[in-house]
Amino acid sequence: MDSKLIKYQNMLEKKITKQVQEWKVDENPVSHQELYQFLHTITGTAGTISLSEVSKTASDLMHQMGEEQKSWSSIEAVRYLRPVTNLFAVHKKNLAVTYSSEFTPNTDQCDKPLLLIVDQDVPYLVYSKEQLENHGYAVVVSPTIEKALSIFYDLNPDCLIVNPFHAEIDGYDFIKQVRETVAFELIPIVVISPSDEKETRIAAYQKGADDFFLKSLEWDEYVARIDRQVKRRKIVKDTLMKDELTKVYNRKFLKEAYQRISSEHLRHKDIFSVIMIDVDFFKKINDTYGHTAGDHVLIKFAEFLRTHLRTQDVVVRYGGEEFLLLMPYTKLEEAEKTACRLLENLSQNVFHYDGHSFLVSFSAGVYEVNSPVSLAEAVRTADRALYAAKENGRGRIETASSQEVVNRRLRVAVIDDSEVIRRMLESFFTDLEVENYELEIKTYQDGVSFFVDEWHQSNDEYLVILDGVLPKMDGIEVLTKLRKYPDTNRYKILMLTARKAEGDIVRALHLGADDYLTKPFSIRELEARIKVLVQRVK
Repeated sequence: MDSKLIKYQNMLEKKITKQVQEWKVDENPVSHQELYQFLHTITGTAGTISLSEVSKTASDLMHQMGEEQKSWSSIEAVRYLRPVTNLFAVHKKNLAVTYSSEFTPNTDQCDKPLLLIVDQDVPYLVYSKEQLENHGYAVVVSPTIEKALSIFYDLNPDCLIVNPFHAEIDGYDFIKQVRETVAFELIPIVVISPSDEKETRIAAYQKGADDFFLKSLEWDEYVARIDRQVKRRKIVKDTLMKDELTKVYNRKFLKEAYQRISSEHLRHKDIFSVIMIDVDFFKKINDTYGHTAGDHVLIKFAEFLRTHLRTQDVVVRYGGEEFLLLMPYTKLEEAEKTACRLLENLSQNVFHYDGHSFLVSFSAGVYEVNSPVSLAEAVRTADRALYAAKENGRGRIETASSQEVVNRRLRVAVIDDSEVIRRMLESFFTDLEVENYELEIKTYQDGVSFFVDEWHQSNDEYLVILDGVLPKMDGIEVLTKLRKYPDTNRYKILMLTARKAEGDIVRALHLGADDYLTKPFSIRELEARIKVLVQRVK
């Protein structure tokens, strides 16, 4: 059993006991909204900390209250809560459910294929997102073309699913923009439509769709066809853009990858780094052990690079024994440290081939791209630094320039009326490591205290974890106010909603929430969403 989980369960029990005691002592009437809010807090909090029976019981009581806005006497309120308090009293030990690794980070979550669904029919978006996430996909949704374009360029999804019939603009123009911008990446586009007319299908294919679905398509076939598109894209990319020997990207892919990363960083006014690597004395390996031994070294060296770098880093076999690394959102000093770490780790690896054992090293040149430059210029600059490394004795790293590293600051605001949720998320974000970001976390029990604090008005980037139901100022009001800010793009907003609150989800998406998570949620699920919103943006 995880000690943190036990602590949060005990905190919730004390919170409930304290509130019940206050009602008993005060003997003042309890408003319908106050009791409803309290049950809502228990429902979301208990489910998140593995007290599923408490969560279900509180949820049932909340829904039994109905719409009638009546006042409750303190005795009635306490009696109404008795099914919940009895669970704590009778089953206190048993309620500490076996820890199911929910507090164990799982970085594989952010490696799921990412789908972007665009449709004005928000209930359909909500249902599709749930279904596809249940089948192992990460899913982001947008009811508007404008937001969909921003998501597309920022997150680079593995498949685009779009209903082109939008009131705001012709959705086929959106598909055309996507096709013209990233045609080389071969991102599959699936058109979904309520109409199966022949003319509609023909138009979809003529405008660039790879497949056409009816919205009424059964889900087993829907998922199978999406699986096919995502897998086909991976096979085609691997075939056209990967080096046959080493299985890392080849130079055909380099130009497109560099243009995409460069334009992305130009939009965000940020930097990235290029590292040119050359395996030391490679000719000697070939001459001593044979060319098949040289091939073996290249294969193993490429595998070494892939396993020791981040998922967003791009490894390209530039030619012969030269490899080029593209490192998004990475300053010079950090890239240099990465290259030094690679060199040190490689020195501890003994290569074995045909009964021979030998060590391999490399030389590298590091260049930080902090202003628009061509691929050719970036390669030349990194190559000059590589040449200096060779001239200075090999097995070393040289940089094209020197600059102090300053991580991007990401301010995380948790706005939730549950003290348990706030404490739990504060602990989670304190322990969370996000490449190239320094996290600063603050928690608020309501929207009013958040807006009063000038902390939320810096020039940094923000991630706002926002509960939908709050006292004084509810989550929708907070979202609406943030989206009216002229610099609103600095705020990534993840809404927390009740499991059955589809109406709240619809409103949140229309008002500009970047994603939503239904309570109760697991820490693993939250981490996956955070990785999508933060790491995949890089």
